[in-house]
Amino acid sequence: MTTDKGILHRLLLFALGDGLYGAQVSYIREIVPDQEKIPLPGAPDFIPGIIHIRSEVVKVIDIRRIIPLGKERLKKKIIVFVPEDTNATRFGILVDDVFGIMEVPDTVVSHLDRSDSKIQNNFMLGFLKISLDTFLHQNGRQYAAGGDDVVWIDFEDLIRTIIDGNQAETLVFRLTALFNSEYLLSGEWKKHTGKKK
Repeated sequence: MTTDKGILHRLLLFALGDGLYGAQVSYIREIVPDQEKIPLPGAPDFIPGIIHIRSEVVKVIDIRRIIPLGKERLKKKIIVFVPEDTNATRFGILVDDVFGIMEVPDTVVSHLDRSDSKIQNNFMLGFLKISLDTFLHQNGRQYAAGGDDVVWIDFEDLIRTIIDGNQAETLVFRLTALFNSEYLLSGEWKKHTGKKK
C-alpha cells in the first residue's frame, strides 16, 4: 500500500508470552477463538492437534508446548495462515491475544539485513516501537508512536518452514530464537525436534 507519505505496512498486532509481535496481514486468512483440539497421532510436540473451521481441517501450532514463555492471557486466539495453494494443509498458530491491524510507515521500521546468515535463522523481518495503549483507544488503524517494542515476523518464511515437514529441528530452533532466545542456551529445545512416540 503506497500513499503520498510513502510505504505503509499493514501488520496484525498480537501477543505471545511477554512479547508483542506483528505480521503482514496478507499471510493471514482469519482469526478464531481458541477451542478444543483433536489430537493428531505422530505429530511433533508443537502440534497439539487439529480443529475444524467450517469444512476445513487446521493443524494448530502451540509454541508454549516447546518453549517457556511469559504468563498466559485469557483471550487466546488462533491465527490461521493463508495456504500456499488450495490443496495445502491449513495451519494456525495459538497466540495469547490479538489487538488489530495497524498501518505502519516504513520509515519507523528497523529492517534486518536478511543477507546475514545469522539473521536468517530466526523469523524476524525487523523491529518497531508503538504505543499499544494509544492504538487500542483510537478509531482506525493509524500508527501510534510509543515505547512498546514490536517484532515483525516473517510469516511467509514461517509458513513455508512449517509446511516442509522435514525441517522439524530447524523449525523448533528458529521458533525458539524468535520467541525465547535465552532458552537456546539451555539446549532443552532439542527435546522437541522429534515426533511423539
